[in-house]
Amino acid sequence: MTNHYKPELVKFMPYKDNVSYRKDRTFTVDELLRITPEDLCGWMNEQTYGDPEPSDDMRTMHRRSTILEFTKKATSSFMPRINLTWGPVTERGNPTRSDVVNKLIKGVKNFKVRREGSEFKARWPVELTNS
Repeated sequence: MTNHYKPELVKFMPYKDNVSYRKDRTFTVDELLRITPEDLCGWMNEQTYGDPEPSDDMRTMHRRSTILEFTKKATSSFMPRINLTWGPVTERGNPTRSDVVNKLIKGVKNFKVRREGSEFKARWPVELTNS
């Protein structure tokens, strides 16, 4: 399963560290513990809005909530403290389980429900039948 999840982590870490990583890179526990909810939100905002700090009048353009949920799940699977909720005071736990990350995803879902979000990009083959 991690073979599907690791590419998401490898895409995120260069954003956080401003360093290019190879696809087969294994991140240390220390590197993973330094990930914060703010890092994740900045990257998710960049991927979704095209800006790490979007304004209130910006609309989602590039990613939908389902992709953000997958990104959250994939990143979470590598976190050393996978089962701990993020503590904003102690700054410990799993950053993907923080309020700010969940609020970001919920906001993108709201755009989707109001049909103001990113367009659905999946394509299915059309089967024509002779009736």
